[in-house]
Amino acid sequence: GIINAGGFLINRLAPFYGLSSTTLHVAFVVGMVTAVLGATMMLVQNDIKKTLGFSTIGQMGYMIMECGLGAFSLAVFHLIAHGLFKATVFLSCGNVIHKARQEPEFPHADPRAEEQGFSRLTWATGFLTTLLLPLVILLVSHGVLQIPLRDSQGTVIFLFFIWVTSSQAILTLIRLRAVASWKVSAAMLLILLFVVFIYLFAVESFTAFLYPNPEEVASYFQAAAFPNWLFDGLIVGTALVIILGWFYIYAQAHGRTMWVPDWVEGFRLRLYVLFMNRLYADECYQALGRVVMRVVHRIDKRDTGWPK
Repeated sequence: GIINAGGFLINRLAPFYGLSSTTLHVAFVVGMVTAVLGATMMLVQNDIKKTLGFSTIGQMGYMIMECGLGAFSLAVFHLIAHGLFKATVFLSCGNVIHKARQEPEFPHADPRAEEQGFSRLTWATGFLTTLLLPLVILLVSHGVLQIPLRDSQGTVIFLFFIWVTSSQAILTLIRLRAVASWKVSAAMLLILLFVVFIYLFAVESFTAFLYPNPEEVASYFQAAAFPNWLFDGLIVGTALVIILGWFYIYAQAHGRTMWVPDWVEGFRLRLYVLFMNRLYADECYQALGRVVMRVVHRIDKRDTGWPK
């Protein structure tokens, strides 16, 4: 669709973008801002269609980020995979409504489940996935798939994204109380490791298919490289924010409260309202349209006729 035009056009013009590091850095910043705003607005929507729409915006922003990092083939692979995923989600988003119509009391509330706390096995599984699984992914990707880690910032950020995504998947399973025994935990970890390995293998194969010359791929990564101090600060800062978010979720899950200043709480509520209303972009667009139409009507009244 037209929403994929940005990533597609940047890929078609990859040789030109690869000549300018500044252009790639601008594309990275634009994609990062789009991904953050899209994901944030997605989290506060109360309508499934709006949620899926803003999810697509966030994913398209992440695709532009990949182009800005020099990972052009990865952006195309992401485009295809996201298209299959989003088509499945859109086609199945009405299942909850159908289930609710079949069962008037759906969903069933279980007060005992709400009072139950998380077991040590649940948190141990999340801990192993969050800390140890990324190390295994790094070793496998570096040794088996021959993915360079020291010479490619884009690859490091991609693996960092895998770490965040894997941990988020475990967090979702924890919320659903899917981790019930050590067998389920072990199977979940093995399946997750297998999926990540297959994904990396598919990405490398797709890269070799689009760009058979490894030197061309390396030149794109080199052109998109940031200064080491900026790159390290970006990774460390993002990791700290994510870990603090997990700590906050952990505290809430155990019924603990965290002290925050009043101005922070007020600012959080204002941001919530702002993102829930989509930054008031619709109102601004309508106001701009009214201004343009008033100007057009005034010109139309003053003008005696259009020149032939």
